[in-house]
Amino acid sequence: MAMVTPEFLSWGGIGSYAVQLAKNLSPDHDVHVICLGKEGQVPRADNITVHALGTAKDTFMYNNQFQISLWRSFAQLNDAYDFDLMHANHAQMADIMFKVLGEKVPSVTTVHSTIGSQRMGTREADLPLNKLENSERMTLLLLPLLKALERVYMKRCTSLIYVSDFIREWCQEKLGATCPSKVIHNGIDTAMFSPKGVDECLERFPDLRGAENIVLFSGRMIALKGISTALKAATLVDPALRPTFVFAGTGNTEQWKAMALDLGLPQDRCRFIGPVPYHQMPYLYPLASAFILPSYSESFPMTLLESMASGTPVIASSVGGVPEMIDHGSTGMLVPPKSAEILAESLNTVLGDHRLARSLCMRARDRVLEEFSARVMAQRTAEVYRQTVDGWH
Repeated sequence: MAMVTPEFLSWGGIGSYAVQLAKNLSPDHDVHVICLGKEGQVPRADNITVHALGTAKDTFMYNNQFQISLWRSFAQLNDAYDFDLMHANHAQMADIMFKVLGEKVPSVTTVHSTIGSQRMGTREADLPLNKLENSERMTLLLLPLLKALERVYMKRCTSLIYVSDFIREWCQEKLGATCPSKVIHNGIDTAMFSPKGVDECLERFPDLRGAENIVLFSGRMIALKGISTALKAATLVDPALRPTFVFAGTGNTEQWKAMALDLGLPQDRCRFIGPVPYHQMPYLYPLASAFILPSYSESFPMTLLESMASGTPVIASSVGGVPEMIDHGSTGMLVPPKSAEILAESLNTVLGDHRLARSLCMRARDRVLEEFSARVMAQRTAEVYRQTVDGWH
């Protein structure tokens, strides 16, 4: 099976999804990941054959270059390994050349988001074009072309997996996607992401030693993630709780640092720590007293599942597929998007009520164990593989 994705062990949720799925498929699946490497290095993963077609960076153009490289390289790889199936992800459209010019093997596409849902989230940020991250800016500039390509892509798909009911309804209503499909929620490694001792975690993040009530955000540093809302909320949280906001993720942080400065947030209470390697994230979540995801658009974010499994209370915007994973007041807190005031109130509640925080943590991890494990996700996905291969004409 050829899993094609620009990101693998790299910068975003699709990279995390690819890792978890590839590792948890049964030994009956000979998994080959075709991706981009980091700074010319080939990613490595146990029991998975990785083919790096170039160097990965979190930029708009690198995704396009991967689409072309995949088209040029796949025939040779297929001759060598005789793939039974290709698995791609959207909104990357990594295999769009095959959709347009003809597929060589059966394909499954997992839909994580769409051009339209991303555009909706970026628009809600209310930032001028020059303040957006490059990938968001390029998406807006090329929006008519990308939306046309996406419509062609979705109509050429023959087997779809949606990561949430929300994104399936979006694609069926707005993109006319009618091919066989199944909703399979994202899943994570619940042993890797689990509660851990503070000392063990601080060994990996010594700069966070002494920080009180860490409020963690992890994700791409782009406008649709609601970073401006998080920064505004940071000015409204009860100072007696002495919160330390920590932002971890790829992308340009300069505008967010400038915004924090303009809002009067001291550097020791608002820290930008940059990208954190995937294998280190299980030691960052447990250090947080709360994890926030104030996004304006989401489908089924892996970071929330990872936080929930790690024993960290989560507070997230009630957008997209997020309510499909969080029961408000039971497994986490849901807040309206763009409301810094309500986000701050929820943080005051979680940081100030340790009994409530523990209750949220326990119920959240139980739910992830029951419904959102990588093992369950892989089992359900393998069944889609079988049906797709059997139905190939």
